[in-house]
Amino acid sequence: MESPAEYHTTTPEAVEFSASALTLLHTAEQLIAEQGIDGVSSREIARRAGQKNHSAVNYNFGSFEGLVEALIHYRVGPVNRRREQQLARLQAEGNTPDLRDLVDLMIRPLAEELLQPAGHTHYLSLLAQLLPRPPWRELFMRNRARSGALREVSALAEAQLQHLPRHIRQERLRLLGGHIVQVVAEWDTQRRSGERDSSPAELTWRLDDFIRYSLAGLCAPAPGSQ
Repeated sequence: MESPAEYHTTTPEAVEFSASALTLLHTAEQLIAEQGIDGVSSREIARRAGQKNHSAVNYNFGSFEGLVEALIHYRVGPVNRRREQQLARLQAEGNTPDLRDLVDLMIRPLAEELLQPAGHTHYLSLLAQLLPRPPWRELFMRNRARSGALREVSALAEAQLQHLPRHIRQERLRLLGGHIVQVVAEWDTQRRSGERDSSPAELTWRLDDFIRYSLAGLCAPAPGSQ
């Protein structure tokens, strides 16, 4: 019998899963995308994954919550690493990244997940469902390592928004973080339904426009200013 997956780690890179655990993860993210996080049970995930043991989720992950946390590790880790690498590349050039560079770093690594086959990106719906729900949002934020690069980029962006009051710039960055997840998840839903073209060229212009739109929102004058 395979050992349960060890998912409680401090770095996403350290996570390793057995073949049966990966099957459960892939099944879970698809069911959650189709039925919503509140409409899926551990038993149904195990059954759809072809597990004879209907307690397979608890065996591998400890609980449904553990499964969700494992999914976050599994999918968000690579995005975090790409963001780290892109930031390091910019900094290695010897120039301080400007605000557009930083907004690009916030958005692009997640949006470019849409260049992957559709079967790879069911988890985007999961992220979009987690963040508006306080208990699930707390689970997502619990491990700071998996979003370390995004936190660093956000801090650098805030340092370039000193013309705004502190509470305004922090609120705008918070809103942008949630907006990025919701928009990219919506794009993923649209490509699955055939509502929108899913070609790389389509993603290129939409991504560029979203970066421009987000940059304008961050830099807008504070309420009440002239």
